[in-house]
This record gives sequence, structure tokens and C-alpha cells, in this order.
Amino acid sequence: MSDPSAGPPDPGRRGRRLEDVFIILCIFSLWPTVLRWQHPAVEYVLYLALAGLVYILFRRIRRFQRARDEFRRLSR
Repeated sequence: MSDPSAGPPDPGRRGRRLEDVFIILCIFSLWPTVLRWQHPAVEYVLYLALAGLVYILFRRIRRFQRARDEFRRLSR
């Protein structure tokens, strides 16, 4: 049963949760480099992690800008 006092579900919550999981996976992807394992697949994984983290950075910047604009709009 769902709690009626919980309010409507947050549509962006799932996206933020996936971002957090991806960041944790990226941290684990650094371990082969720390352990000095040499394999071409490790380099591809690191580039994929870098691209994903840059994408998450831009998403979060936009999210914070929207929150700032909303705060400014409501504080007038």
C-alpha cells in the first residue's frame, strides 16, 4: 500500500538515482588503473566514464540553474 501523505512522486528522482549509481560505477572503474592493470578495455571504460560524468555535470548544472531561477521567481 502506498502512503497517501507522501505526495506525488518526483519525476526526476529516478534520473538522479541513475546518475548516482553511474557515479559509483565510475569510481569502481578507476580501480584497474590504480592497480596498474594493462588492458585496452580498461582505457575504453575510462573514456566512457569520463563522457558519462561530463554529461551528468551538464545535467546538474542545468538543474541547479533552474532551481536558482525558480527561487528567484518565488522570492519576488
